[in-house]
Amino acid sequence: MPAPLAPLLGFTLGVLLAWLARPEDGPDERPGASSWDRPTLAVALYALFLYAPVSAYFAVFAADWSFAYLVDGRAIPSALLLLLVLLDAAAPVLGFLAGRRALARRALPALAWLAALPLLVALLPLVVLHARFGVDASYDQVQSDFGTRPLPGSPLGYAILWMDALLVAGAVFTARTLSTIEGRGAAPLPLHARPGRPLPEVLPPDPASDEPPRFLGRTRGPR
Repeated sequence: MPAPLAPLLGFTLGVLLAWLARPEDGPDERPGASSWDRPTLAVALYALFLYAPVSAYFAVFAADWSFAYLVDGRAIPSALLLLLVLLDAAAPVLGFLAGRRALARRALPALAWLAALPLLVALLPLVVLHARFGVDASYDQVQSDFGTRPLPGSPLGYAILWMDALLVAGAVFTARTLSTIEGRGAAPLPLHARPGRPLPEVLPPDPASDEPPRFLGRTRGPR
């Protein structure tokens, strides 16, 4: 994927993961609860070991294409590429945390904006520069208009398909893992507090007896 747009797409992906893995009763936002729980760790592992390396591959080995042949990839400072890779590793986690916070506050419009705004900002250059992103060439070839070839069927095109397939498969696996984690983390309700089950009636204590109050339908066990 284009290097400057990868952090924006990663943030949107993190918000979508928060939405797909939302528990029925909402995330745990109790005072003092840490944001770095098991679901956040799962997203961080996906970002660190899959999303960031895939984005770094195109930033390093297809820098000309990643910047839409607007600049020579050989002239891009390595510090800038490193900064982009760090942003790629952090963006899904930041999006996931922001999405969980919006879900905890039941702020669905804010959640929609968190996912849509970075996506729209990333799609705009893709639409405007689609002709440049649709060729496999070097910076010099595009500037001189020779030796270019269509992206579909080229080695770069196959690399994009393969890498994007890995990202999608990893995102699906992460979403399923998050659902499993959230499902295991929900504690079952007590029998008398489950929805649709009335609370047992409490018998008033006998003033002449020191026995504790008893529930109807329950036998008193041995003392």
